[in-house]
Amino acid sequence: MVPPLRPPGAPAEPPAIPSGARADARYQPLFALSPQPAWVYDAETLRFLEVNEAAVRSYGWTRDEFLAMTLRDIRPPVEQDNLDRLLALAPGTAQHASSSVHRTKAGQLRKVEINSYPLEFDGRRARMVLVHDVTDRYEAQDALVRSEQKYRSVIEQLQDVFFRTDEQGLWTFLNPAWITLTGHPVEESIGTHFLTYVHPSDRATLLDAFRPLAEGRVRHSIVEVRYFRREGGYRWVEASTRALHDELGRFCGTNGTLRDVTERRAADEERLRLATNIRQLLDASGEGVYGLDARGVVTFVNRRGSEMLGYEPEELVGRVMHEVTHYSHRDGTPYPAEGCPVHRAATQGIPCQVDDEVMWRKDGIPLEVEYSASPVLELGRVSGAVVNFRDITARKRVELELIVARDAAEAANRAKSDFLARMSHELRTPLNSIIGFANVLLKNREGAFQTNDLSFLGRIAANGRHLLGLINDILDLSKIEAGHMTLEVTEVALDALVRETVEEIEGQARDHAVALRAELPSRVLPFETDLARMKQVLINLIGNALKFTEEGEVVVRLETDDAGHPTRLEVRDTGIGIPPDRLDAIFNVFEQAESMITRRFGGTGLGLAISRSLCDLMGHHLEVASVEGEGTTMSVRLFEGVSRSRMRTPSAMPAEVRGSLAPAAAQHLVLVVDDDVEARVLLGTLLDEVGCRAVGAATGVEALRLARELRPAIIFLDLLLPRISGYDVLRILQGDEVLHATPVVIVSAVGTDSRSALTGAAAILDKPVDRAALFAVLRTLLPAVAR
Repeated sequence: MVPPLRPPGAPAEPPAIPSGARADARYQPLFALSPQPAWVYDAETLRFLEVNEAAVRSYGWTRDEFLAMTLRDIRPPVEQDNLDRLLALAPGTAQHASSSVHRTKAGQLRKVEINSYPLEFDGRRARMVLVHDVTDRYEAQDALVRSEQKYRSVIEQLQDVFFRTDEQGLWTFLNPAWITLTGHPVEESIGTHFLTYVHPSDRATLLDAFRPLAEGRVRHSIVEVRYFRREGGYRWVEASTRALHDELGRFCGTNGTLRDVTERRAADEERLRLATNIRQLLDASGEGVYGLDARGVVTFVNRRGSEMLGYEPEELVGRVMHEVTHYSHRDGTPYPAEGCPVHRAATQGIPCQVDDEVMWRKDGIPLEVEYSASPVLELGRVSGAVVNFRDITARKRVELELIVARDAAEAANRAKSDFLARMSHELRTPLNSIIGFANVLLKNREGAFQTNDLSFLGRIAANGRHLLGLINDILDLSKIEAGHMTLEVTEVALDALVRETVEEIEGQARDHAVALRAELPSRVLPFETDLARMKQVLINLIGNALKFTEEGEVVVRLETDDAGHPTRLEVRDTGIGIPPDRLDAIFNVFEQAESMITRRFGGTGLGLAISRSLCDLMGHHLEVASVEGEGTTMSVRLFEGVSRSRMRTPSAMPAEVRGSLAPAAAQHLVLVVDDDVEARVLLGTLLDEVGCRAVGAATGVEALRLARELRPAIIFLDLLLPRISGYDVLRILQGDEVLHATPVVIVSAVGTDSRSALTGAAAILDKPVDRAALFAVLRTLLPAVAR
């Protein structure tokens, strides 16, 4: 009969071998009801003689299909050799157990364990087989093996050391990274104590971390200690350790990782050293420095910066700087963060430089500062800004004092000039009488005067004329300084002017061993300038050359370009020359090359000063070149159409209005502030095209004075001025009760870059000035000016 089924792994008990048909009848019900697949096959032919329902369900073939098959039909080809070896080794009457691989009708492969028993079936020698499907078990085992191999491979490839110890602290597992870390073979290290490889100075630290784990007070610890290397030296290691407990909750060891942190600690130490150095440098700075993150929160501030603001550094770090020190303007009106240049630098990456603002101290007192903010970029994104600021309270006080002093000096100079101008009539009237009566008496119509008397009268007339000329020179110079000199610009034939002037003065040269001549080009085009003032300059230069030339020649030379336009007028002499260190001084009022020269040759030292001032007024430039003992050349560089009468003299109105803006701008006075003469001339020329009257100022002090006196319709302002910058002029104008509404147009090479510091400017024009951009600004501003 069929033996009872046994659980997998239970020892097999051989069934009783039935005999004859009656035995078959007795086992048939048990065989049919078995839950496990079972069959009987012919021991010689291997053909199936009987199968139960479990086999039919499990393998998919019908009973009839099974009975037409052999054992070889349910085994894949790779199992045929195994079947042959099993049949050869197992005696026909022996019970045996084995493992095999079967296939189903659907082609699925299954791992099975089989128990085979000999029996007699219908008089044939046969065997009965019980089949136990172990596919799932084997797959689970395979998965477990693969998982262990995978994690072991991962552990072995990681750079961190993975370890286990027993409850005594002896290594029970170390991955290959242990060799990389310490140089000690894993095999030699297993079974040794974990303190064996630790620096003696750090063993107490590691033991103090291990003891609470063993006692159950903590479950995890992290410490940094030094591990020796086999070849010498040591490495800093971060030891992360966890406690292990058995099923009863008893401590049974530890596991964890050892990570090499030598380079990280070195980098941390270097960062700390650099941070310390930077902090020391910042604290040693005489200026305030602080950092902001992208939200405007203070990340650091140096000692000087916190002292200027009246805070301790820790009171500012972590706070929004704008809310603490920059929350309102100087006048107390709110200062929105979105309008603050520092906030924009930190949040939007827009750099700025501001020359005049206030920051509020802790005690509520405003601090006058100038500052610059530089954005900080990390990976191409704005992460904050570094701000450098300086206390300019003392400087502002000095600048204001300087403005007052300059205004006072200018006022005194104007008073002097006004006095001289008013006295011109009072001085000239008696002199004209003296000279006139002396000339009358010199005629000696009645013959009453002797030779000596006539000599005395001649001296009176000559000295009167000399005194009148001196007064005229002083008055001319005063007019120029006071801005009262006017020009009459017309087209002048310079070649004719030179020829006429030389002929007039030739008589003076005949009394000296000096030849006076002119060198003129064949073709000279008319030139726009003031005829009288140009002749005055020419007379001064020729007279000066004749005075200091005792022998040789004085040559007046006119140069033109290829087209015939005059470019330069020279007066060259072969006189005594000028020492190099006195070349600049000769253009100063009442100055000559040397004091001995004054006594030897006479003169007041006003001629060259007046000549240069007149040249500058007309838009030309007077310069000198000289070699002591060989001679001097005075050169007037001629610039047509840039007469500075309109730049310096308010009363010089254009003869006619030109340009598309003429109807609206014909009566407007414009102030041009620039220390560069050529820049003033150029802008004045452009303004002249539209009929504006342009007044020029070379300094901020002069600009403020003229603005208050003249009330211009527009002020064109350069930023880079000497002494008082354009930024300061703009601030003062905006604070002036009378001038605050006057439009100020910035004309500067740094205007666009400094836009954030130019709040209140009507417009900003970059140098060189674009004509179309200038006219666009004029079209916008002039119609709205109430004059």
